[in-house]
Amino acid sequence: MEEDAQAFIEELEKKRGAPLTWRTYATWYGNNQGIMREFGVFLYRSGNSLYFEDFERTPTLFGINIRQKRPKEPFIKYEGSFSLDEVRETRPVAKSLAWKVIQGRRSDVTLQQATFWDKTFRQIVEMVIMKDGTVHFFELMDRKQFINELQIRNKEE
Repeated sequence: MEEDAQAFIEELEKKRGAPLTWRTYATWYGNNQGIMREFGVFLYRSGNSLYFEDFERTPTLFGINIRQKRPKEPFIKYEGSFSLDEVRETRPVAKSLAWKVIQGRRSDVTLQQATFWDKTFRQIVEMVIMKDGTVHFFELMDRKQFINELQIRNKEE
């Protein structure tokens, strides 16, 4: 398993032309273009860009594959990226509000930063607003580490 992971990382480094300097898994992803990945995306930094991609997921219970009763929809891979220089701002928001933006039921412009009460009683995702108006939502395991990666760009300039 470890060898497979190392081969995967080496393949990504070759594809991107630079070493992966940071990586994590976002357990949920969405954007204001109507794209949502309920099971998340692999998120990593290579050079001055962040990349993300999803993978086909086979449902399991304690490591045993579960047969599905209804026919499975075909998997369509999703990949994206953005340069760190393109990020205008980032802030934590309630996941339920992010979901409304993804569905087109709410404008991303009106989303306020999560309050203390939101953080206590609701699921929170990181809203990343790009200079071109694109908005990405990531449910991160370590928000501080993600923010640190975005701020490293300022230190390097």
